[in-house]
Amino acid sequence: MLCLAAIVCAFCYEVVSRYFLNAPTEWASPLVSFALVAMIFLAMPELTRRAAHIAINTLPDYLSTRHRAILLTLVRVIAAVACLLAAWFSGNETLDQFNQQIWTMPPFAAPKWIISIFVPYGMLSSGIYFLRHLAGSAPASAGEGLTA
Repeated sequence: MLCLAAIVCAFCYEVVSRYFLNAPTEWASPLVSFALVAMIFLAMPELTRRAAHIAINTLPDYLSTRHRAILLTLVRVIAAVACLLAAWFSGNETLDQFNQQIWTMPPFAAPKWIISIFVPYGMLSSGIYFLRHLAGSAPASAGEGLTA
């Protein structure tokens, strides 16, 4: 919610300063980009925990209950592996950014790892939640597309 508020405020300020004061900002666009990364990867684990992600039910609707359960298990395994691999790769890249002291481009320069750290966090947390769903220990949404 804070990220969304920052995005809205930055864009509103940018519009007013650019079109009414004829003084565009240099910091609004990078700030919005940084807040968007944080917003997405901080929200992703909660959506995964609640199984509130988008599901296309065309194939599962035609399957029997048993086959639907098998498909759900397969999808969760693939999603967990994909998220955990993405966490590994993005975590290594974030560590490289930290070790090499890589910064974002001016005029709103910041250490890049501060922004990138949200990616492995979101991916790792979502991967863990997919594994918890497989183990049956995470709550599942009533509206989940691939319910068994």
